[in-house]
Amino acid sequence: MRYFNQQVIIPNYKLTPKETEVLKHLAEGFSYKMIADKMGISYFTVNNHVKKVYEKLQVHSLGEAVALAHKQKLL
Repeated sequence: MRYFNQQVIIPNYKLTPKETEVLKHLAEGFSYKMIADKMGISYFTVNNHVKKVYEKLQVHSLGEAVALAHKQKLL
């Protein structure tokens, strides 16, 4: 009997370190304003990072993004 080596392939979403940090803070329940203050960036910049995260993960909501991040062990 032959056994096939099954590999789990985790897609590379190519999130930048800042995008990953923003996603981590969102998963922890922080608001955009709180994330901006915590990271020393503007609210507008946080919003842009979130848009990029949604685009790269191909999701349409915060819940989807966080669920996928946990499932794919991105956080």
